[in-house]
Amino acid sequence: MKKVILVLALSLMAFTAKAQFYVGGSIQFLGMGGNGAIFGIAPEAGYNIGNNMSVGASLGFAFGGTGEGTGAGMTIDPYFRYYFVDWGPARFFADGHFNFSTSFGNNGSSAWGIGVRPGVAFQLNEHFSMVTHLARIGYYGGGFLAGINSSLAGGIVNLSPTVGLYYAF
Repeated sequence: MKKVILVLALSLMAFTAKAQFYVGGSIQFLGMGGNGAIFGIAPEAGYNIGNNMSVGASLGFAFGGTGEGTGAGMTIDPYFRYYFVDWGPARFFADGHFNFSTSFGNNGSSAWGIGVRPGVAFQLNEHFSMVTHLARIGYYGGGFLAGINSSLAGGIVNLSPTVGLYYAF
C-alpha cells in the first residue's frame, strides 16, 4: 500500500511539474447602448494540456451606456483552445466554446451560445503573453446585453475583438 501511495504521489508531482496554469483577463468593446459605450472585462484561468492544447474558462462582466441603454451583465464561457500555427512569437489558435450570458436591469434577458473564436497569442517573455480574439463564429441565442454586439448574418458572426494579458506559471 505504501508503494502505491508513493507512486501516485510521484506521478502527481511529475504531472504538475510541467503544468502550465495561466491566469489573466481581457477587455472588450461591446457596442453602443443609448448614448454611451458598453465595455466588458473578463478574468480568465486555464491549463495548457501540452504544446498545442489548453482548457479554461472566463467570467465576463459588462457595464456602461446611458439612458435606456444603461446596463450590466455577465457571462460564463468555458473553452477548449487548439494552437494550429506558430509564426515567430505569434501563435494562432481557435477556441471552441460554450457560453451562457445574462443581462440585468429592466430589460434583463439570458442567452447561450456555442461556437469558435479565432485568435492570436503573442509570447512577450517566459511568463507573459498578450492574447487577442478576432471574432466569434457560431450560434448565439442572443447578445451579451440583449443583442447590442456588432453582428452580421443574424448573430452568426460577432466582430467584437478582445485584448488580454496572461501570466503562465
